[in-house]
Amino acid sequence: MATAERELDSWLSATLDFLLSIVGFIIIWYPMVSLTNAVLGFPVSTSTSNLIVGVLAFGGSYPVVAGDWSLGQLGEYIFVLLASTIGWGLVGMVAILVSGASISSSNLVPQAVVWAAAYLTAYIVVYKTQRSIFR
Repeated sequence: MATAERELDSWLSATLDFLLSIVGFIIIWYPMVSLTNAVLGFPVSTSTSNLIVGVLAFGGSYPVVAGDWSLGQLGEYIFVLLASTIGWGLVGMVAILVSGASISSSNLVPQAVVWAAAYLTAYIVVYKTQRSIFR
């Protein structure tokens, strides 16, 4: 009976890891895909864009459960991504205010630049420097 309980716990743990990693990858992929779609002038519909995000999230979740990727590292990447988005957004806002430039609210390129800088920062902090945020 103990073996059956361990198998059930293992299965439930893997399923929970898989579902949490899907949510994590949706948080990662949605801004990139939707903003790229908007900057390019909506070459695909919003529902297709959402489908692409879902497929990327589902496919990216497999290595978290069965491979070398860690759910903890994914969480750290999301945390650094969101924090660096706020940070780079503030830097960009200050730069625009100091320079006196005017940017149209319909121009999505500044948002894309902020998100690109945030993705790069999160990648460097979490994967290249191997720094752990929560340990």
